Amino acid sequence: MAKKRTLSDLIRAEVQQQSLFDVEIYSGDYSPDWATDVGSCVPEIKPTHEPTHEPKYTSWIQTYWVSRRGTKHQYYRFCYLKTPGEIGSCVRVHLPGGNTKSDRALAMKALVEEAIALGTSPTQIIALIAERK
Repeated sequence: MAKKRTLSDLIRAEVQQQSLFDVEIYSGDYSPDWATDVGSCVPEIKPTHEPTHEPKYTSWIQTYWVSRRGTKHQYYRFCYLKTPGEIGSCVRVHLPGGNTKSDRALAMKALVEEAIALGTSPTQIIALIAERK
């Protein structure tokens, strides 16, 4: 059977155990590397790519068919969304210059595509189309 320990025995044992550790090194300015380098345990979150920005305007060039006297003709039109994400907000504007095989229509299409790539607003593109009629 184990010997019964008195309170004085427990206190004496506690004092002896504290002397095993140098308590003074933890007080004052000294602190071990592992105590100060807590932040290295947490990984720093770095973005893996540049943030992408949504375009200001959602616009594009579309082809469409018109049937006259049994023959189909294909034309270009400029389309944009008034309010992106809302159904029925698509506005379509015909590009003048004839069908898709016409040089004038191809030149107008190239002009509008360049304006879209530069980020021009839809109202400015419509004004551009109107002045080229």
